[in-house]
Amino acid sequence: MTAQVGPASLPQLEDRVLFELVALTGDRPMGVGEGVSEADLAVPLAKELDISPDFPSSSDFHHSEARMTILAAVEALEDEGVIEAHKVFGPWTIRPTRNGRRKVAQWRDEWERRQQALDQKVQRRILEKLEKQRRSNPSRYTLISHLDWDELSAELDVERDVCLANAHRLLDQRRIAEPDTDQLGIAVGQVYITEAGIQALNVGRAAERPLREAQEAWVEVARLRRRLQIAERTLPSLIQDKELRRRCEDLLVAEGHYDRVIREACVILENRVRQAVGASSNMVGTALMETAFSPKHGPVRLSDVEQEQLGAMQFYRGVMAFFRNAAGHKVIETYSQEDALRFVAWIDLLLTMVRDADNKHTLGTVSTGHVDV
Repeated sequence: MTAQVGPASLPQLEDRVLFELVALTGDRPMGVGEGVSEADLAVPLAKELDISPDFPSSSDFHHSEARMTILAAVEALEDEGVIEAHKVFGPWTIRPTRNGRRKVAQWRDEWERRQQALDQKVQRRILEKLEKQRRSNPSRYTLISHLDWDELSAELDVERDVCLANAHRLLDQRRIAEPDTDQLGIAVGQVYITEAGIQALNVGRAAERPLREAQEAWVEVARLRRRLQIAERTLPSLIQDKELRRRCEDLLVAEGHYDRVIREACVILENRVRQAVGASSNMVGTALMETAFSPKHGPVRLSDVEQEQLGAMQFYRGVMAFFRNAAGHKVIETYSQEDALRFVAWIDLLLTMVRDADNKHTLGTVSTGHVDV
């Protein structure tokens, strides 16, 4: 069953003792000598103490295990500062402190909120079930609508009496009604939804819609925040080049248009190679890469083996020919976020190789015209 609402939901005997003490003494401050005895407390706690309600008034109670249990709870509560006990030979005089009364008041407020929420849930479900029956048979629903209280209580995980009590509230509010027949009506579930009930159900749904939309918005914000946090943790480890990371990070966590990442990364690579060889801004694209990484005389030497240097030139040239030119001249919507991230990591490797190359030669400023393929 659903968690109980009220003192029965208190898990510890000490809490029950405090609650019953406040119930017996009231919410007002008590003077010196005022209070209740452990026998008074034992009466409402008879079930928990496994005794009969009349046992605390017997002569045997003073030496019983039940009394010792109450006194142990009192001492524990006294240590917490929620009760005070005048301990004498014979019955103790026990009263709650201000903190004790405040604690019980907080419990009661919480129980009231939980009970209201539970009642609203039950009433809403009653109206929903009856509204569904109305829609399925608009012409005869006032005669045939029916609720199975046992089934409803099992569905909502509440006591049957809770369902009936809330049904009576809806009946008093004229949100449901009993058919004008000789049947037992609400007792056997013979009820139907009224116009007032339909209106109440619609108002509740309308009120929930903005809340649901706000909740969905917060979920989306949280999702994006997590993506940014993941990006902040992942990008520095994958992309070491600061300029590349700075210029591509916001594009990588965007919702789409990842061809912009390809375009920006290629421009950074092209500019970095141009700076490395001292070429003019007129030399771009494949011509720049062929000049920089030429197996014969290229100033950016990645290998002393001519065939390996040729291979290096070909994949730098390939980046310009295949990726930069395509992304630079048209919109490409087929790149995914994963594609863009892998590409940037690749460009990061190419930038690192340029940085670490043994540049034994310096390419003079080249004034050739714009060459791009």
